[in-house]
Amino acid sequence: MVAKKFPNDHINLENLEYQKYGDSPTIKSYTKWELFEENSPLRLPTEAKAGSVMVSPHVLLSGSEVFFNLPEGVELAEGKLGLSHPEESRILGFHFYALKKPYRLKITRDLIKPLIIVSHLSERAFVSHHISIEAENVKAPIIIYDLAKKGTKSFIVELKTRDSELEVLTVGKHRSISHYLLRASLGINAKVKAFTVISGGEMSHHREDYSLEGRGSELILRGIPIAINSAIDYLTNVLQHGERTESETRVHGFSYKEGWLVHRGTAKVFESAKNSSSKVISTITVMDEGSLGVSVPMLEVDTGEIEEASHSSAIHQFDEDALFYLRSRGLSGEEALDLFVHGIGEALSGHLERLKGKARSNVVELIEGVL
Repeated sequence: MVAKKFPNDHINLENLEYQKYGDSPTIKSYTKWELFEENSPLRLPTEAKAGSVMVSPHVLLSGSEVFFNLPEGVELAEGKLGLSHPEESRILGFHFYALKKPYRLKITRDLIKPLIIVSHLSERAFVSHHISIEAENVKAPIIIYDLAKKGTKSFIVELKTRDSELEVLTVGKHRSISHYLLRASLGINAKVKAFTVISGGEMSHHREDYSLEGRGSELILRGIPIAINSAIDYLTNVLQHGERTESETRVHGFSYKEGWLVHRGTAKVFESAKNSSSKVISTITVMDEGSLGVSVPMLEVDTGEIEEASHSSAIHQFDEDALFYLRSRGLSGEEALDLFVHGIGEALSGHLERLKGKARSNVVELIEGVL
């Protein structure tokens, strides 16, 4: 199945900004937006040929072409959930300007094996991909691969779920310029366990927004961004509206060989979210001189009836004693980093059940692939 082109000239890009504010550390512009401007859909082609990928997905968005091989229990339609809009920012304006067609998937029954979705670009172009997923009264594992080899790729995933238990593994493998947005709405009794691992490219802007709207909804989000001679701006935003909601965000990132890594983690508990709990833990390990690590967690609580609320931030160099010990045992700096990241990956993926093995193997593949 090949996506058809249709014009989006009605989108007004002229007055859109990448970010509305840039003064506060929590919303300061850490993304190198000038690279997106220089490689925007106004300057690059918005169509590209499909390329080859190393996985066998149920949904393949490659270049301008789309292929489906859906398992039983997953239905396909066109359209989107409306959780993202072009007027929000210039990058979303570019996304919808270049987008050919959005697709919707509805999970109608429990899935034993993971639903695998791949977004891929291997030509110099600006290409947008857009997938929406609906899940109600189901249990399902989902794996999302975000692969950017050349050009500029924008990929948006919208997720809406209630009375369901989902595991979501997101794997970002980037060499070029990429924009990724996962925007999720969790209804009553929705439980999401998410794990994200990213290998940065020339500029990787990766953002995950979760809105816990229904009573009793829960989110556990863990992330490992790895910037080795690359740049990553990783944003996690959690908004808690429903009563008795629970969220925990824990990120441990690494920068190495002039890597450039930022994690901005925000959680807000609204007045309506009584008897809820929220945690944000952000850690960046800078492996050598010349690399950059920035950690900016923020927690805001608007209700006095809170079960637990905490946030922490840490930026540190790789432990010199540990490095000396490992080198004394014959390991190089790369091998020491490899071993360290593997250990963190195992610890952070412990909340997963059905995707734990996949998460850990992808951490191994990504770190081995960039070293």
